[in-house]
Amino acid sequence: MSRWLALLSCVLVAAVACSSSDDALTGGSGGSSGGDSDGGGDDDGGSVVPPGEDGGGGTDAPVAVDADKSGCKYTAHKTGLSAFQQTGGLAFHVYAPSTYDKTAAHTVVVVMHGQDSDGTGEFSALWQPIADSEQLVVLIPKGSRPATDPTTYPNGANWAVDDLNHIQDLMEEIDGCYTVNPKKHILWGFSEGCFYGYLLGIAAANQFSGLAMGGANTSFSRQNGYAPADAPWKIPVSHVQGTTDPNGMAQVTQDKADFEAAGHVFTLYQPNQGHTITAAQVLAQYNDLKGSSSP
Repeated sequence: MSRWLALLSCVLVAAVACSSSDDALTGGSGGSSGGDSDGGGDDDGGSVVPPGEDGGGGTDAPVAVDADKSGCKYTAHKTGLSAFQQTGGLAFHVYAPSTYDKTAAHTVVVVMHGQDSDGTGEFSALWQPIADSEQLVVLIPKGSRPATDPTTYPNGANWAVDDLNHIQDLMEEIDGCYTVNPKKHILWGFSEGCFYGYLLGIAAANQFSGLAMGGANTSFSRQNGYAPADAPWKIPVSHVQGTTDPNGMAQVTQDKADFEAAGHVFTLYQPNQGHTITAAQVLAQYNDLKGSSSP
């Protein structure tokens, strides 16, 4: 498999800052909530970049459209929510709205789920309405580690560091099945998906046009050698952190300061809520990042 960044070549710590209770959706409120905490658990367990800066923002060159997609490993241009298995890698879902147009270049959103989830709950509650209205292709990979309680969460999973390499390969594979803008890939992660998402998003920042994170911070990424200043371009970040989130605000405040010191735009939302995120907040994150392009 081709990997744009060999994440596993770095020195990796043995513990990720997340564990405790589930990251299930609170369906009634249209938000996602969970109990990942900052400091435990097992590993292997609004604005955008100004036009012209570091390859981000501005007007993109016309995107070459390849409507044939004869090299697609799955089903080219398939609409709706579909489940697949990556060879030697991850189970995943991919979604394209019924109005998907194979002759137009689409933005891709990569959804990194929270603890004991498979990502489909987060997608349906938070991202599907945006995908339908904004013509997005959504990639929803599932972590390779089992749920903390498989009986309670039979479809749930958790992330491992090697999964991040598989996600990079999977992005390339899905780009080969849909008509996409190669400079428009937004990475979204909440809770456990945020801890791992910052590691992927900083280390492989060139593959993303923006990072939409929430419910956690960069502590796991920093432990593994990737601080905000290590991102290879000034990638914009939009982060949601509830004021009573058990993962705290102190590290997120430091994250904002460090990203901004390195020249990034960091939009921080601090709603009066706990370990949760709402559809309206995710829409605000998308709006923050949709104008940005990767190098």
